[in-house]
Amino acid sequence: MDKNTQQFLNKESFLEQRLSKLALRDGVAYIPCRAESMEDIFSRYGTRDFVSLNSEFTDYVTGFLDYIPEKYPVVLQIHGSGFSEEEKKLITDTIAAEGDSELGRIIWENKHHRKVFLGMIIGTVVSGLLLGLIGKYLDDVPQEFFYVVFWLFADEFVRYVFIESKDYRKERIGAGRLASIKVEFVED
Repeated sequence: MDKNTQQFLNKESFLEQRLSKLALRDGVAYIPCRAESMEDIFSRYGTRDFVSLNSEFTDYVTGFLDYIPEKYPVVLQIHGSGFSEEEKKLITDTIAAEGDSELGRIIWENKHHRKVFLGMIIGTVVSGLLLGLIGKYLDDVPQEFFYVVFWLFADEFVRYVFIESKDYRKERIGAGRLASIKVEFVED
């Protein structure tokens, strides 16, 4: 291994110190955000009756959320001037609505995955029983098909239990944080 590669492998991260210095104060995480106009926050495709957040704005906020420890409540500080009270209310309501929509999507997906999980349990048990019965009582029936079915169900079951369930939990917490984010406006 060359010297540069070794240096990269040994490089330390100071993310916690940087977050503590920039974003974490008094047990609350602050996400600073500069917005000069409504176009910085809202998608240009929205209409008067239906507004949605700009994808760049959403990516900024959710990207920042990924680095903030889960134990901290989050406050989005929008720095800028010239927002009327009506615009501030619209911004706050839209951020809450989009967070709630994302949370609803994650909850719906988790319900779907629980149904799939139940199917995997039943499939693993049934195919395992069939495999055991065929091996014990029916020697002339080929078992390879049942081995394949059993391992397919078992593989999906194990992947869900040990990998995907943690990912779904993390997504649910992230969506819940986004749905409960507080918005402050800081006049410059």
